[in-house]
Amino acid sequence: MLPQSALASRNAVNYTFTSSCRTGLAKKTSRASSRIRSSGSCIGHCTSRHRKPGALSRFLFRMAAPRHTVFASSVDSAGPEARDGPTLNIPTALTLIRVAAVPLVTIIFFMRGAWVAPSCCTIFICAAITDWADGFLARKLRLVSSFGAFLDPVADKLMVAAALVLLCVHAPPDVGGASIAIPATIIIGREITISALREWAASAGGDVHDAVAVNSFGKWKTATQLVAISILLGARDGFAWLGLSKDAGMLLTKAGSCCLWISAGLALLSMGIYMSGILKYMS
Repeated sequence: MLPQSALASRNAVNYTFTSSCRTGLAKKTSRASSRIRSSGSCIGHCTSRHRKPGALSRFLFRMAAPRHTVFASSVDSAGPEARDGPTLNIPTALTLIRVAAVPLVTIIFFMRGAWVAPSCCTIFICAAITDWADGFLARKLRLVSSFGAFLDPVADKLMVAAALVLLCVHAPPDVGGASIAIPATIIIGREITISALREWAASAGGDVHDAVAVNSFGKWKTATQLVAISILLGARDGFAWLGLSKDAGMLLTKAGSCCLWISAGLALLSMGIYMSGILKYMS
C-alpha cells in the first residue's frame, strides 16, 4: 500500500498530464480548423499527395464548408426539367402547333383565291381551340410543366398580335381601317404592359406576384377577341363562302368589329385592375 502522501502526489501528476494533453489537442484542433476555414486546401493537399484525409480533417472540412442552401433548394424545387430539359407531351405539342399556325396564317392571308379567307378562319379557330385544350389536358393528365407554362402565353400573344396586324393591313369590306387599328393597338399595348408588369412582379415575389393573378375580365377579353378575330379573318373577302347574302355578311362583319371593340374595352379594364393592385408595391 502506498502512503497517503504518495498517492495524492501520483493523482496530481496524472491530472496535470491529462490536462496538458487535452489543452494540446484543443490547440491542434483550433489551428487545423482555422487553416481549413482560411484556405480550404486541406483536402486538396491530401489528394495531391495521394493520401486520404483523416476522419478529423473530413469532419472539420464539412463543418467549415459553406452551405449553399438557397441554391440547392431552388434546384430541387425546379424538378427534373432543370437537369434534363423540357419533354414533349400532348399539351406542349398542341401549344407548338399553335405557334406554327402563326406563320402559316400569315403566308396564306396574302394569297389570292376564294379559299384564302375560310382557310385563315379555320386555322385560327383550330388554334383557339388548342388554347383551351392544352391547358385542360395538362391538368387532366397531370402533365403541367414549366416549359408549357412559359410557352402557352407566348403562343397566345403571337397568334393574336399577328392576326391583328394582318387585319390592319387588309381590313374586311365595309370596315374602316381605324375600326381595326385602334382596338388592335389597345389590345397589343395592353399585352406588352401586362407582360412587363408580370415579369417585374415575378422578380419581386411574395404578395406582389399574387397581385397580378388572372382576373375574370382578362378571361372575357380573351374570349371576345378570339371570336372577333375569327369573324374578321373569315370576312376578308366577304362571307359569300358561307352562302350568306351581302346584308347578312355585312351584319356579321359588324358584329365581329363590335366584339373587337368590346375586347379592347375589357383589355383596358383588366389592365386598370392589375395596375391598381400593384402600384402600392412600387416606389
